[in-house]
Amino acid sequence: MAQLVRIPTAAAATKASGPLLQQLAKSLESEGPALAKRIKGVVVFKIDGEEWTLDLSEDTDGKLYKGTPESGEKPDLTLTMSDHNFVQLVMGKLNPQQAFLMQKLKINGSMAMAMKLQPILDAAQPKSKL
Repeated sequence: MAQLVRIPTAAAATKASGPLLQQLAKSLESEGPALAKRIKGVVVFKIDGEEWTLDLSEDTDGKLYKGTPESGEKPDLTLTMSDHNFVQLVMGKLNPQQAFLMQKLKINGSMAMAMKLQPILDAAQPKSKL
């Protein structure tokens, strides 16, 4: 009997969160100042070991980039999850509070800031093209 060997491809290596993070960066162009005024801090997403920093410090336009905070300071909030769970959160198929309770989402830092997470998730959702 032949044995199946799985060969990783470029498509398999790309993460589903990539386009959603790109959409979040694009949304910051128009919604960044409003989100920064509301969030007032730095959020780090740890998605399958990759870190993405969302800088929504007060009086900024908002900025998303790969890596740890450029300021070198500790983030106000760190959210650790799998790529799959990040996609589910952004698409509204997984409630952030339920994800936390089911240990699909780890939260380190400001719990008050974590409670303001929904506008960030909404900004990362794909926009329909009508």
